[in-house]
Amino acid sequence: MRVMGGRGWRAVLAVALGVGGALVPATAASAAPKPKLVLAASPLVAVRTGGRSVVHEELWNLGKAPESAPVLLGVHLPPGVFVTNLPAECTPLPFGHTAFCHFPAGLRPGHADRVDIPIAVAHGLPPALLSGQAVGGTGTGSTVTKDAWGSPDKFLLAVLP
Repeated sequence: MRVMGGRGWRAVLAVALGVGGALVPATAASAAPKPKLVLAASPLVAVRTGGRSVVHEELWNLGKAPESAPVLLGVHLPPGVFVTNLPAECTPLPFGHTAFCHFPAGLRPGHADRVDIPIAVAHGLPPALLSGQAVGGTGTGSTVTKDAWGSPDKFLLAVLP
């Protein structure tokens, strides 16, 4: 007995798996390209007590389409460490431990939005290894609406004597 023009079970399997495309909805492979945001931050920032340094952050689009929403890059700092002299696109939140930097929509594939966030350590802060947090994604104001956490999302602050 011949089935489906001599193709038998292979034809049935191909249609069931979507090779024929008639009975199976579109797969991820045929979906429209999307952006893929990946966060990278300085893993370690060393600064003397009472001194200044910079936290470097980048948000890369490793996808195949431009990001259609505005991008935010931000930093949360531990007590005793503050943002200072921020670039024009950045806004500090009250108490100076958090800041967000705003970038327009349109981050192209293979490109990054970058920011250097100047920080200062309070005089008298004892030597310690502290933890800060980098944030990145899309959104407005100080609200990140789409998480784009990469590695690392946390960084260490080495406060030296």
